[in-house]
Amino acid sequence: MGPQPFLKWPGGKRWLTPLLVRIIRRELKRTYFEPFLGAGAVFLSLSPPRAVLSDSNGNLISNLRIIRKHAAAVVKAVHRFSNTKQCYYKIRQMTTRSDISRAARFLYLNRTCWGGIYRLNKAGRFNVPFGNSGRVICETRNVIDVAQLLRRATIKCADFEKVVGKAGEGDVVYADPPYTTRGQNNGFVRYNERLFAWSDQERLASACRHAARRGAFVVVSGLWHPDLLGLYTDWWAIRLSRVSTVSRELGGRREISEALLFSRKPELPGLGVWLCNRFC
Repeated sequence: MGPQPFLKWPGGKRWLTPLLVRIIRRELKRTYFEPFLGAGAVFLSLSPPRAVLSDSNGNLISNLRIIRKHAAAVVKAVHRFSNTKQCYYKIRQMTTRSDISRAARFLYLNRTCWGGIYRLNKAGRFNVPFGNSGRVICETRNVIDVAQLLRRATIKCADFEKVVGKAGEGDVVYADPPYTTRGQNNGFVRYNERLFAWSDQERLASACRHAARRGAFVVVSGLWHPDLLGLYTDWWAIRLSRVSTVSRELGGRREISEALLFSRKPELPGLGVWLCNRFC
């Protein structure tokens, strides 16, 4: 088991990593591809010798590159801040002048804002409110351990299609695109149109199918819904339930169903999987 993510990211798959890692390790012969990196929970737990990691969030990628190279200095800068409302809004308004201070600000805001949400206003300024979590901002040893693992990987800011297009025989792709936990209230899986439209979901399915034809083992996460399953006819699916944590009120948190989709049947004894054809 590798180090824990030092970032908090909505929709993170830390809860799912034990199962995913068991499945992926049986299939991985060459390179691990993760085109929607976020906090990187699956990559960190898997700790593969070779990886291509990417995300369309340029600030995430650029700051991970800085932390990969200067982890100790970034953590030292973060530890000058406190997890208080006064400090938070001061740092949120701060203009940085160096790579170290920029990465420290990014890490600090992520760990102390509400829900780990990354959101910019029309002026391009981070505007998520204070989270008041009381948590430890970050642990030096863990950030350094994550940075060491990141040095094994190629890290890119790129559209998922370009990255998935590089995967082939012996590779594993894990795609966990953005989606909203409220989608199942609507009778249709409503992905956030600004981040990931339905046309992007169709592009992802096409890219994943092509990667599978080239010999890659592909895993895709999403909300359980016939429209999504219909994009992956003849693939294998697992239905999982979890409690959504994206709510300010405990009473607003509810159970949702998620799907794990596989390009071929996972070789893991006792795993309950179904062909997507049954739901389309």
